[in-house]
Amino acid sequence: MATDAPRRVCPLSGRWSIERRVRDLRLGHDAAFTGTADIAPAPGVPGELAWREEGELVSAAHRGPARRTMRVVPAGAAWEVLFEDGRPFHPLDLEGGRCDVVHLCGADRYDGAFHMAGPGHLTVRWRVRGPAKDLEIVSDYRRTDASA
Repeated sequence: MATDAPRRVCPLSGRWSIERRVRDLRLGHDAAFTGTADIAPAPGVPGELAWREEGELVSAAHRGPARRTMRVVPAGAAWEVLFEDGRPFHPLDLEGGRCDVVHLCGADRYDGAFHMAGPGHLTVRWRVRGPAKDLEIVSDYRRTDASA
């Protein structure tokens, strides 16, 4: 990790509201997640951010709380998103406002597209294909704090 890592600022740092739609194209089912994301310095880990999402997931068969935590760490001139346990998820470089990523998970392929429409709006689209998956996931993040 670079020695200047604690001074780096990730454009996602801050508090966000989230509206996420999950469309299962194979089964014809939809689900929705509504909640918040806090992306803030990880306690005791200089330069690392914790990306915590909490909210409610609603589908035809389920309604209840949902949460996830990821880690964001400096990687060269950009960032790397890790799962909570440290496994790599995908690179993240939003300097130009857009970033396309790929995550391979067993036989499943996740093609992601991140788009920053200014400092207060992020859209993330995932197209997931695999032997048992055919999903479109769209997350709309809106900044709820004064960070930019």
